[in-house]
Amino acid sequence: DLAGRPRGTGFVADDRGTVVTSHEAVDGLSRVVLHALGERTFLAEADDITSLPGLGLALVRTDGLGVRPLPIAVREDGAE
Repeated sequence: DLAGRPRGTGFVADDRGTVVTSHEAVDGLSRVVLHALGERTFLAEADDITSLPGLGLALVRTDGLGVRPLPIAVREDGAE
């Protein structure tokens, strides 16, 4: 927010540095500052942000954040 308080959290989803966060965290913003461990930051402008309000999510493209993506698994319906 304008006072510098965090508006949300997210995670890196791929090797290109795409961050998945909530739509609410970026809604109405022209840019966002992402903070990662080790005091790394990235300024994302509006064209780096893809809002998906119907899903309640947003994707933020980063370059140089230097964070490894979380492993993600896809499971078919009925699989255990």
